[in-house]
Amino acid sequence: MPIRELIDHCEGALGTAVQTAVKRADEQAFALANGQNLMFCEDAARRLNLALKQLPWLAGFALRVEHAESLHAHDAVAHSEWRWSVA
Repeated sequence: MPIRELIDHCEGALGTAVQTAVKRADEQAFALANGQNLMFCEDAARRLNLALKQLPWLAGFALRVEHAESLHAHDAVAHSEWRWSVA
């Protein structure tokens, strides 16, 4: 599976890069980019679903989008799948 292509395709669909560790100097730029691209996790799951269906080498998928809440006692979670069955 071409992982780099998959990540690039998903980031393009979401309009936001994957962030693992962000330097303090870059934090403001990430916050500004994210603030101009507001979405709920259901929106992100919908965008990813549409984008992944365009990949000719992908026969099916199951995805989970999770927003780890820092202010609330619960996380927001959305699921989506296509041509996927768990045996």
